[in-house]
Amino acid sequence: MPLTTPRRGRWHVVPAVALAALLALTGCAAGDTGDSGDAAEPGSGLLPAAEGTTQYPLTLTTWAGESVLEQRPERIAVVGFSPNLDAVEALEATPVYTMGEESEWPWRDQAWMSQIELVDTATRRDPINFEGIASTNPDLIIATNYVQDEVDFERLSSIAPVLENPTQVQGDQISWQDTQRMIGEALDLSAASDTAITEAEQAIDRVAQEHPEYADRTITIATDYTQSGIDYYTVAGGTAEGVVTRMGFTPNPLAENFTSEAGVADEQIGQLDADVLVVFYTDPAAKDAREAAPLFQALPPVAEGRYIGVTIDDPDSSMTWVLRRGASATSLPWTVDALADRISGLELA
Repeated sequence: MPLTTPRRGRWHVVPAVALAALLALTGCAAGDTGDSGDAAEPGSGLLPAAEGTTQYPLTLTTWAGESVLEQRPERIAVVGFSPNLDAVEALEATPVYTMGEESEWPWRDQAWMSQIELVDTATRRDPINFEGIASTNPDLIIATNYVQDEVDFERLSSIAPVLENPTQVQGDQISWQDTQRMIGEALDLSAASDTAITEAEQAIDRVAQEHPEYADRTITIATDYTQSGIDYYTVAGGTAEGVVTRMGFTPNPLAENFTSEAGVADEQIGQLDADVLVVFYTDPAAKDAREAAPLFQALPPVAEGRYIGVTIDDPDSSMTWVLRRGASATSLPWTVDALADRISGLELA
């Protein structure tokens, strides 16, 4: 699985959006019956039956402006990073538009993916394909953590209401739970979203229960980008740290040193220290070069056999993306199992 990057820049410098604030509700529900909108509606074929808890019109408040869902959407376009499509898949809803690279993830249900009307060849590194999105006649565009500027937001909003977030933050601080809840509320599937979150959290908890040896041990996860150097992924308070601590690991005190800047300078190599060290490599040759470096070889987890190196051509390399900004109710069960399998080969005595 290739390591993917966003349309502009590396992951840790691309503006994302905070997921702490939820959607603002306005007005009363619209419907043929003229009631309060609390009654559930039947499924549309693309979406499961409505739960009847979201009231429309629904104001979608974002950092770039507001848009309004007048009624429950049926035709959903999904752009941006994989958690957006993951959240829709977790709800068993079928969008009408997404990007082709989203079919590549190992947790993706290919039968479900084949039902999408337009799987665009455009990637996150390309300009947004506004014409392609518009051609599917969406009534909601899910673009959380993705829109880069007001101009893109306005162009998307001219097609359909846009689900984004109120403020922009670093991508490694994103709450996958809040992303799932926001999308669930917009689709009147809040209970289904809560179920998806609970099941994913239970999958992580099972790993902790099955591996009591993780308790009181630390883990560092990083990626070597070859030309630009190493990025520290399990920063204090970040998404990856939240996942590994739920798996049973204890927070690494050294992670505090990378909250403002994830880059690991050569003189900081020693701060990769942990009971377990996992490093992903974008280039197999870079892995060989890094592992031959004396400073890296001197790291206790490397010297003592508690180190895992994963290259871009490894079947488990998708863990990199999930632990950076790809965490979701769909991707995390796969990821924690894959990570635990790799760690099981180490001696943690």
